[in-house]
Amino acid sequence: MLKYQKYYAILLVVSSPSASLATDEGIDLRDHPFWQFDLEENRTADVTLADVDRDGDLDILTANGRHWAEQDFVYLNSGDGRMLEANYLGNAKSASYTIQAGDVDGNGTIDAVVVRDKLDAVVYLNDGTGRYVFSAEIKDSKGHARSAAMFDADSDDILDLVIATRRGQDMIYKGGGNGGFHVGAPLPDTGFGSTGLATGDLDDDGDIDMVIARRDDAESVIMFNQAGSFLPFPLAESKGDHRQVVIAELTGDKYPDIVLADTDGSFLIYQGSPKGAFQKPRTFGTVGDNVQALTSIDFDGDGDLDLFAGCDGRNIIFQNNGKGIFDRQEIGEEADSYGVAAGDLNGDGLSDIVVANSGSANQVLLNRSVKKQEN
Repeated sequence: MLKYQKYYAILLVVSSPSASLATDEGIDLRDHPFWQFDLEENRTADVTLADVDRDGDLDILTANGRHWAEQDFVYLNSGDGRMLEANYLGNAKSASYTIQAGDVDGNGTIDAVVVRDKLDAVVYLNDGTGRYVFSAEIKDSKGHARSAAMFDADSDDILDLVIATRRGQDMIYKGGGNGGFHVGAPLPDTGFGSTGLATGDLDDDGDIDMVIARRDDAESVIMFNQAGSFLPFPLAESKGDHRQVVIAELTGDKYPDIVLADTDGSFLIYQGSPKGAFQKPRTFGTVGDNVQALTSIDFDGDGDLDLFAGCDGRNIIFQNNGKGIFDRQEIGEEADSYGVAAGDLNGDGLSDIVVANSGSANQVLLNRSVKKQEN
């Protein structure tokens, strides 16, 4: 049965159909059954936002399955954040972990690369309407894949693909520009335990760097980009069970920071500095939160980025005071939230949240925080 409820901080209150997940600090997210999708209760591992049908709003690609064979989907946004149409992504079920979206064949449409557990990654080309056609499998890309990133690593205006694997070497596949990828090459370290991946220019040299979050008591690492090659730099005091990572400017000094999310609920924040010199981290969060996903978003329109954590339990908002100090508040019902993404789903200029739930319906949470403050 679909349910919707109203929350103030941690206190549960049953409400009307126009319900919200609100906090004491002014953050207001609308939660309603009309904005749920993927009601078959798949094991959704990740959600990706992109305008796949070129109508000006963000659509949602769902990577379903994790370790089991399930169907991936493309959900088309009706313009208000409701997903009223869906197409299959591929004609076969598989164990998908993430979908990377971008123009890999240079024709101006958003294509999709599905990264799967112990199966080769698959390229699907967009026909321009949000329907996808199988193009090719990426040769020798199978492994214990957990996350990926698609970006221009070597400044040739062609998208490349990096796959992070929990058991084995992390790999980079240079794009061919015609929808295909070249033979992969290993990134320059052991790669053991990799489960999270984020990109950004950390040393202000114009190249896109990476941070790889690692589990199994392995050190998480920065991969500094040097003209398309990567130099590893282990993050201090990062041994643990870090499942996800975010790169965002959180401390008000204009330098990108790094946040690592541990599965036990604690976070490490590494404050940025000129030329990417990261020192020892500061810890925040609450042990026992079972954090599985993380994204940054300016919920309250104050100009600084907050954090939203997807958990096996109740999800968490970390509201930023502008200096990287966070007020923690739980929202929603308990779920197995495996992935999260932020973007404006209803065209009101505010970033909303999409939550990938493994074993229950996925959700769009519409952000009404700024409107509430203006009223």
